Amino acid sequence: MAHLGCSLIGDPVYGRHRGIKAYGQGDAFDSATSLARKLTRQALHAASLGFVHPVTGERLMVETPLPADMQALVTALRKL
Repeated sequence: MAHLGCSLIGDPVYGRHRGIKAYGQGDAFDSATSLARKLTRQALHAASLGFVHPVTGERLMVETPLPADMQALVTALRKL
């Protein structure tokens, strides 16, 4: 993704910076940039994962909501 110019927010290797690459100014832009800089990890989340249990053969599905810090970032980015 970094090669395409769309690096992952919070990626310490390929992210190159802690901000967001977007055009803008004002409160919405400042808020999104601030939230992006506060992330201490990659902004990467799997809402659901499914797999077949290797012993029982049972199909398992695990779902989890977006963490609060990522949800706040998504909300801020949508305002840009």
